[in-house]
Amino acid sequence: MPAIKAALIGTGRIAQEHLACVQQLPGVEMSGVCDRYGAVAEMTAERFGVGAWFSDHRRMLEVLKPDVVHVTTPPTSHVPLVLDALDAGCHVFVEKPITTSYGDFLLLKTRAEERRRFLIEDHNFTFNEPIRRILGLMNSGEFGEVQHVDVFYCASLLGAWSPFADRNATHPAFALKGGPIADILPHLASLTYVFVGPHISVRTLWRRTGAAEHLPKDEFRALVEAERGTATLGFSSHAQPNSIWVRVYGKKMQAEANLMEPRLNIDRLRPCNPGLLPLRNGIQESWDVGKGAVRGFWRRLAGRPLSNEGMWELLRRTYAALQTGAEPPVSMSQLDAVSRLVADLTKEELQF
Repeated sequence: MPAIKAALIGTGRIAQEHLACVQQLPGVEMSGVCDRYGAVAEMTAERFGVGAWFSDHRRMLEVLKPDVVHVTTPPTSHVPLVLDALDAGCHVFVEKPITTSYGDFLLLKTRAEERRRFLIEDHNFTFNEPIRRILGLMNSGEFGEVQHVDVFYCASLLGAWSPFADRNATHPAFALKGGPIADILPHLASLTYVFVGPHISVRTLWRRTGAAEHLPKDEFRALVEAERGTATLGFSSHAQPNSIWVRVYGKKMQAEANLMEPRLNIDRLRPCNPGLLPLRNGIQESWDVGKGAVRGFWRRLAGRPLSNEGMWELLRRTYAALQTGAEPPVSMSQLDAVSRLVADLTKEELQF
């Protein structure tokens, strides 16, 4: 079977993860990279051993005729790039947010369905190992019916390593409705979807509590009613340390994961005296925390991804589906539901 030919548009920081991952996939060849700054494209191609580089994406599509295109440019540029790739007959893997509006998403959805091509947004957190384990327990029936999920993302927008801190180099996320927080909303929305399904209604609270006037908002909270349960979503630029907490409450179990580390804690109903249940679950939690810390340490030493490890798994499954003719790992109905939720989370009339 000939190798699947991939190409990439946009060689910024997240593109490095895409390129590093594709290098490890059997039967996949990264044939070209493109950036509007030719020198940057050339440097990236040399670093990752890619055979060709371009500064014009249409020229790259015409010359290389790739099977798959990764779009890793700022979200305001996604629509024309994705449309060009779909019209060239390519499957498209696009970084979040897939578009800046739900209407634009519907345009891409319609074109992808007309061309019968994969269109996948990087819902990477839903493929992180702890999330996959919780979903496995749900699918087996062990977890019980999910009642509620809580997703809380803590990351300083003004920290030393934050791309949003420099007032003199405006990040593309400031063009989004909701600013830098909107850049993170697809993470919160996709995790909500996989646990409690499409949303029915939302209520939001957006706040600016810090002194940085160039940040439109720095705190966000939402309450979501969904088809299979409820969710609370949040982002804080001030709660530290940086973390991505996911807590899932079911009828038979409760699960807690911090996606910044490969750690998962599960509280179960166990066949013992109810008074001893907290002790048994506490002992198990201590073991899980220690084991997760050791695994995280060795992953860092090995240079393996932690919070982005889900993207590697999602890309692996995407290319495996293309090789075998299976369904894509992220369905179009999931993309639609997540895009609708993101749009509703940024509607000013829903704030209170």
